[in-house]
Formats: sequence, structure tokens, C-alpha cells
Amino acid sequence: MGDIEGVQPCPPGPVSALAARAFPHQYSEAAEARSLWIIIAALTGVAAAGLVLSGLRVSFNPVIVVGFLALVGLNLVYTRIRPNRRIASFALTCAQLVAFTNVGTVLSYLAASAAFPLVDNALAAADSAIGFDWLAFFNWVKLGHPNIGWALDIIYDTLFIQFGVLLVVLNTVGKLERARELAWLFVITLLMILPLSMVLPAEGAWAHYGVSHLTSAYYLADFYAIRDGSMRVIDLSRINGIIQFPSFHAALALILILSSRGTFLFVVFLPLNVLIIVSALTAGGHHLSDIVVGLATVPAAMLVLRARKLSS
Repeated sequence: MGDIEGVQPCPPGPVSALAARAFPHQYSEAAEARSLWIIIAALTGVAAAGLVLSGLRVSFNPVIVVGFLALVGLNLVYTRIRPNRRIASFALTCAQLVAFTNVGTVLSYLAASAAFPLVDNALAAADSAIGFDWLAFFNWVKLGHPNIGWALDIIYDTLFIQFGVLLVVLNTVGKLERARELAWLFVITLLMILPLSMVLPAEGAWAHYGVSHLTSAYYLADFYAIRDGSMRVIDLSRINGIIQFPSFHAALALILILSSRGTFLFVVFLPLNVLIIVSALTAGGHHLSDIVVGLATVPAAMLVLRARKLSS
């Protein structure tokens, strides 16, 4: 695809600079897109094998399937029939994220089904060792200052809305490489978190401290059901994020801050995502240790790009 007038290169920044070193030759979206499709295909094979070995089944959401096919079709139309790099790139990135997110969700449930011993005692001890009292903080927010707790709950749920808004803005203003970097960081970070969540599973601070009745406890039913074997079907129409350690929510918040640099969204995303990281303690039921390790996966993912492990 040739350059189109008005498509701007990403300004230098910590994310784009690393991507430039990971893809040192002239940027080729087609080449790196193929790399990501290969990763998604390989992970689909791993998930399929895991389902066969575990005896679990997947129930697909027809809306997601239709949406995915529509995005693929949109990419083909604006790549081959009516070339428009911005629309084609946006459709490509969305299609790959939809595919990867659903495969990643299945893998997260398969990882939890391995039922390794819970590590919440160790995580709570680590929090205490650095002087953080999770239960006191929870009580201060949820019971002592319920308006703050309510606000943090709402802010916590804006993460994926922000992700979608940032993708639209980056593609609209022509920062297409930055949008691709955003997708790659999402993928690499989750790939780091998934194996850790399998061998070091956590039920989360809500359950560990016995306060889940004061929260939505949205993920606990699935988490326990997949671990004890009572869940036999992974229903992608009602999926929950069941990974507690490390915190993917915290990782994505940091990714949004980094990826929004150089756009008008940064001044909003910076404070908003700092609050999301804080809200992960109460609104997400994460130990502080979950958040620290989750945040650490982001610079690790950037180092993967720098090491050229994603170059084709």
C-alpha cells in the first residue's frame, strides 16, 4: 500500500521509538500484520488442543463472529478495491484484536482449569511486607467514602472504551504505526500474563479477605467453576476477565498512557488511567502485588519489540 497524503508519521516517543528499532526497515503493515495473524493462528491451535485434552467446549457469540467477518471484509475492500490506508488499517487492527481477545479468553480459562495452588497468601504477604494494608484501604474507600468507591468503580469500567476511542483517534489522524504498536503491546502483554496466571493463580483480594459480598464479585463464579471442573462450556457471549495475577487491567492502563502520547487524548488519559490503576485495588479486587507485576509486563513487552522478536 502506498502512502496517502495526510497520513502522519508517529512523533518520537517511547513506544514508537522501540517499534522503529523492532521494524528497522521501511514500515510494512502487511508484513507485521502477517506476523500477528500467524501468532493468532498458532494460539488458536494451542487453544484447540487444550480444549480437546480438557474436555471443555466453547460456545461462540454469533455477533462477534459476524463482526469479525465484517471487519475482515472491510479490510479487503479498502485494501484491494477502494484503497484507503486508514480505513483498511483500522479494520485490520480491530479484526486482529477481536480474534486475539477471544482466543486469549479461552486460553485464560484453560489456564485456570489447570487448578494450580492459589498464591493469594503470598501476594498478601508481599503487600504487607511493603507496608500496604489492602483491607484497610478497601474499607476506607468502600465503607468510609462510598462516593469515592462508586467513582472508582465507574472509572475502572472505562478501560476498554478508552482503548476503542484511542484506536479511532490514532487512525483518524493518520498515526497508523502507533495504532499497530498499541495492538502489539496488547498482544505481547497478555501473552506474558497468561502463563503466569496459570502457574500462579489467585482468587483475588475480594475473596482472600472475605469482602466479595460487598462487591460485584463478577469473575469469581467462573473462576471457581473452571477450577473445580463444574464449568464444561466456555461461553464467549458472557466472558469475564478471570485473571487476577498479574493485573492485565493495570497493564492496559499503562499502555493507554504510553500510546496516547502526542495526541490530544494524553491530557485526559494520563490522570484517568492513573486512577484506573488505583481503582484496580477496590473495583477489580486486585492485590497491590498483582498491579505491580502487571505494570512490569509493559516495559518487558517493549523490550520484546526492541529485541526484534516480532520482526518478519
